[in-house]
Amino acid sequence: MEAPQEVAFTYLLLAGIGVMFLLALTVVVFVLVYQRKFFQQQREMHQQEIRHQKEITEGIVQAQENERERIAQDLHDEVGASLSAARLFINQIQYEETLPDMIELAEQAHGVLGTLVQEVRRVSHHLSPLVVEKLGFTGALRALFQQLEVNGLQITHSFQFQEAALSHEQQLALYRIVQEVSVNIIKHAEAQQVTLSLTQESGTLRLWLEDDGKGFEHSKESPASGIGLSGIRARANFLNAKLDINSAPGQGTRVEMLIPLQGVKLS
Repeated sequence: MEAPQEVAFTYLLLAGIGVMFLLALTVVVFVLVYQRKFFQQQREMHQQEIRHQKEITEGIVQAQENERERIAQDLHDEVGASLSAARLFINQIQYEETLPDMIELAEQAHGVLGTLVQEVRRVSHHLSPLVVEKLGFTGALRALFQQLEVNGLQITHSFQFQEAALSHEQQLALYRIVQEVSVNIIKHAEAQQVTLSLTQESGTLRLWLEDDGKGFEHSKESPASGIGLSGIRARANFLNAKLDINSAPGQGTRVEMLIPLQGVKLS
C-alpha cells in the first residue's frame, strides 16, 4: 500500500499533467481560431480589393463609353449639321440664274465650312492626347480655356507648381479631368465664371476648380452619378488622389483634388 505522501504526489502530478494538457489544448484552439480569423480577414480583404479594382475598371470603361458617346453626339450635332447646311447652299447654286445670288450662296457655304473646320479642330483637340506633348501641360490647359472662352465663359486660372513634378501619365489624366469638368460646365452648369488653380504644397498638388453655375444634387452620403463624374472618379483613383465634389442647386459646383506627388495615397 502506497504512503499518503506518494498518493498526494501522484494526484498532484496527474493534476499538473491535466492542467498542462488543458493549456496545450487551449493554445492549439486559440491558434486554430486565430488562423481561421486571419485567413477570413485576408480573404475578405482580397475580395474587397477585387471589388475595388472592378469598380475602377468599370469606371474607366464607363468613362470611355461616355467619351465615345459625347464624340458621336458632337459629330452628329455639329459636324453633321454643318455639312448638311453647306451641301444645301452648294446644291442651290446650280439653280440660281444671277451671279450675285450665286456669290451670296457661295459665301454662306464658305461661312458654314469655316465653322465646320473649327468644330473638327475642337473635336480632334478633345480626342488627341498629343496636345499635352506639343504644348506642355499648362499650355494645353490654356488652349482648352481659350476654347471655353469662345463659349462665353470668363475663366480665371493660376498655376503655381512645377510641371516636372508630374509624370506624363499624371499630366494626361489631370488634363482629362479638367477637360471633363469643363465639358460638364458648358453642357449643364449654365455658368458665367470659372476659377481654376493648381498649387504645389509639400509634395501635394492641389486642384481647385469652381463655377457659378446652377449646380446639382450631390452629397457625400448620396453622391451624384453620370454627367462624366464616373470618369473623373476613375482618373482620380488612377492618380491616388483625394477627390471632393461639392454642389447644390443654385450654388454652383466646386471640385477639389489633392494629388500626392510621391505616390502616397492620401487618407
